Amino acid sequence: MKEFFAPFGRLRLWPAVGAVALAVLFWAAALISGVEFAIWQLVLLALAGLVANSVVNGMRADTVKAPPLVTSTVNEPSWRPFTEVNRWEDRLIFAEAKPGRFESTNAKQQLVEVASERLRLRRGLSLEQQPDQCRELLGEPTFLFLTQPAPDCPTPRQLGEHLQAIEEI
Repeated sequence: MKEFFAPFGRLRLWPAVGAVALAVLFWAAALISGVEFAIWQLVLLALAGLVANSVVNGMRADTVKAPPLVTSTVNEPSWRPFTEVNRWEDRLIFAEAKPGRFESTNAKQQLVEVASERLRLRRGLSLEQQPDQCRELLGEPTFLFLTQPAPDCPTPRQLGEHLQAIEEI
């Protein structure tokens, strides 16, 4: 039954009694001044006004503050405070969670871009134009990882070796 009356907010007895008393008082004042009203119409009008007020108050925003929103991430925050590192970490976790899709994620593409940029800036080399010199510098496994398709994400140990080789450029 409460669910049925829920749109009406909270209806109480004493405001209804007050609305009826006010309607009777208005009827008496109108009768003294010479205007005749049907009392039942005034009582229904007063009760309709009370219900309308209750509905409007029921739709009013809460005055109590809502509890703060609690958000959670899929991955636990990294111990590293750098935003870019966390984004890379998320991409690698995504690539690791989806077997066979490492090549299509942009995690590998960004690793290739970083390696290419480091080679260009520090050694004046290009992965595409001087592959033999880059192979010597990076080592065979890392060079193949950067230039050949890799369907699956490397293990954390292998990825660490590749990153170590890229950092040593």
